[in-house]
Amino acid sequence: MTLESQSWRCSNGHSFDRAKEGYVNLLPVQQKHSREPGDSAEMLGARRHFLEAGYYGPLAQAICAQLLLNAQGENPVLLDLGCGEGYYARKLAERGWSPSNIYGVDIAKAGVRLAAKKQSQANFAVASSFHLPVADDSVDALLRVFAPGPAEELVRVLKPGASLLDVAPGPEHLWSLKTRLYDTPQQHTAPAPVPGLELASELRLVFPLNIETNEAVRNFLAMTPFAWKGRSEARELLEQQNYLHLEADFLLRRFVKPASASE
Repeated sequence: MTLESQSWRCSNGHSFDRAKEGYVNLLPVQQKHSREPGDSAEMLGARRHFLEAGYYGPLAQAICAQLLLNAQGENPVLLDLGCGEGYYARKLAERGWSPSNIYGVDIAKAGVRLAAKKQSQANFAVASSFHLPVADDSVDALLRVFAPGPAEELVRVLKPGASLLDVAPGPEHLWSLKTRLYDTPQQHTAPAPVPGLELASELRLVFPLNIETNEAVRNFLAMTPFAWKGRSEARELLEQQNYLHLEADFLLRRFVKPASASE
């Protein structure tokens, strides 16, 4: 797709206007399974406040370091899959990645709207990660943080030799919180490999997560599945806390598309 004035135009001649916030809606009606798919505006707002308070700062630093270290070419193109409110894309731009070469997609319009308002020079679209509106072999770096997406689409959009940085919860992520909410808490299972891509590196990142205001505690609970899962009485008690001392556990895996994949 090419940008012409305030519209994106595809090779088939279809035109998609940019919203006043700067994003474009590329999600066909047939790919919507509800009136407003994806995370709610309330959940996205809570996540934005929590992330901007710096609680996941070590994760953002690790993501930026990995992407910048392995960037290809002079003007690499990044696609943030399931970008939400665009926090990690903004952090990457702050570290020197050209905003005009940052693209983000999410099925939640509220998240994409927030991302576009916060980072006007980047490119954000409402779209499904299962049907990416992205050309074959066009992406230098693909970021996926807790986001779904079929392996075939990931392989399709990556250039040969380009990489995917996949971020998933480690086995003990928020374990002490789970023990308070669930009768039989389960550790996170190891994430599956990505068919068609080769594992190049794996990093486990563990750090203390000390949430020290009631507002931050509420934002944290609201942005996670804990907002509706687990024992309701335990969750209500947690919402009254002025601090939570937890443990963050993430697994960062870098995959590379073989140079022969598109030959």
